Amino acid sequence: MRKNNIKPNSRKETFIQSVFALMLSQIIVKILGLVYKLYLTNKSEFGDEGNAITSAAFQVYSLVLSITSIGVPAAVSKLVAERSAIGDHKGAHKIFKISLCLFSIIGIIGSYILAFSAKFVANSILKMQEVELSIIALSPSIFLVSIISVYKGYFNGRENMKVTAKAQTYDQITKTFFTVIVIEIASYVSKTTGTNIIVSIANLATTVANLIEFCYLYYYYRKQLNEIKYEILTSVHTEKIRTMIVVREIIKVSIPMAITPFIGAMGRNVDSTTIINGLQTNMNYETAKIQYGILNGKVDTLINFPLSFSGTVSTALVPSVASANSKNTLKDLDKRINKSLIIGLLIAMPSAAVYFFYSEEILKLLFPNAYQGSLILQISSLSIIIVAIEQTIRGILIGIGNNTIPIITVIIGTIIRIVLNLILIPLNSFIGGINGAAISNLISNIIVTVIGCWWIKHRINIKIDKKNIMKLLVSTLGFIIMSKIIFEILKNTINAKVVFIISIIIGIIFYFILILLFDILNTKQLQRLSFRQKKAKSQ
Repeated sequence: MRKNNIKPNSRKETFIQSVFALMLSQIIVKILGLVYKLYLTNKSEFGDEGNAITSAAFQVYSLVLSITSIGVPAAVSKLVAERSAIGDHKGAHKIFKISLCLFSIIGIIGSYILAFSAKFVANSILKMQEVELSIIALSPSIFLVSIISVYKGYFNGRENMKVTAKAQTYDQITKTFFTVIVIEIASYVSKTTGTNIIVSIANLATTVANLIEFCYLYYYYRKQLNEIKYEILTSVHTEKIRTMIVVREIIKVSIPMAITPFIGAMGRNVDSTTIINGLQTNMNYETAKIQYGILNGKVDTLINFPLSFSGTVSTALVPSVASANSKNTLKDLDKRINKSLIIGLLIAMPSAAVYFFYSEEILKLLFPNAYQGSLILQISSLSIIIVAIEQTIRGILIGIGNNTIPIITVIIGTIIRIVLNLILIPLNSFIGGINGAAISNLISNIIVTVIGCWWIKHRINIKIDKKNIMKLLVSTLGFIIMSKIIFEILKNTINAKVVFIISIIIGIIFYFILILLFDILNTKQLQRLSFRQKKAKSQ
């Protein structure tokens, strides 16, 4: 058999395959992540105080990460997808190699800075000395994530997101089991293991998990190397490009993409300071820390669960839109955007409804030893639908090369959130305290999403399919009404937790029946989501 009969691109995924591969991974990751969070929060030595320490450490970690690697997967995937779309696989691989070298150096510097500034940050900035050990435990992860981000970006750009899906699944499996095993051993050896030590072990698990994730990605890359070499040898439209030109191209794309998460991370760090300081207006430091732990530990974990699924749509959109844009095949962009939006809202809408109407039942079921925060969860649940829409918009904008709007909106949103935090949190009323922090976040998310929607509608001339959104809204209302009817009928007959689970399961079944009846997503519509051009049979 001749080598030129090989079709290296035959394994490329469609857009829908990419989305559902990532979604399946997210289901596993989030379930394990919830197990991880439940285990820690319900452990007497951890609780809401442990969540507060972990959240504060992760805010600092995320800030450094936003400089060193956040935005890298999207930037690399966009550049690789553009090169691959025109047959320049040699150029695509060169982008990967240079990115790997560049961000490895940046990652090492980031890890060094985080480790050696841990004491100063904990004592002087956060004013939580317990955070120091956790920051040190997380510091090696900066380097590892920088490298992982480049590998993910390369595979995503090659339309092979199943690799990313598997990698993040292995990461979460390692993190969950490592945490449980090591903490149980530590608790067995010493009956007086403090909160600070347990938190540090949990954060060290993040670094260990990143190491396993990197090992898998490197192994897969080596496994695919022969195919990659063949693609390089058979590249078309290749031009000899100087390394510094590629570096400039990578930086030109990655910096704007990194600015948005960097500003967001900066805002969250200011959040942690303004929230804790604002809460101390009406309570002592220990109580304020626990309140902050409820918001950032339990509530944010629950809110981020459904958002991870809409986030997969945004992740898959970037290389798909970039590839289509380079081929000038965006005639049906509005249909694809609308269907992407529906996929994102498919889980976001019912999740928001469940959190709002069953906030107390959810917290008692998941956190029986620390179930405070019902009202905060209700307020925060309203953000789910808003953020799901914003994530899709961001994926579209990055895919077409417009990073300006996401940067502007995140700056506006951050400023609004901080100002509202300073105004609302010190208030001793319903809209004050920790509720004020949740309200501030909700308002800033609404404003950011409205700006993004306006730009998409007026500058790209996209028409939002309101009909299908209304169908989805009616399906969600049907889900809640059905579950509430079952809940009220059974609530005095058996255990409340069992009744809640039964009512939700029946509600979900009814929800998907309505989706099928309304024909919101059928097989033909899903196929039209694919951005991949069908290859001629002669190839």
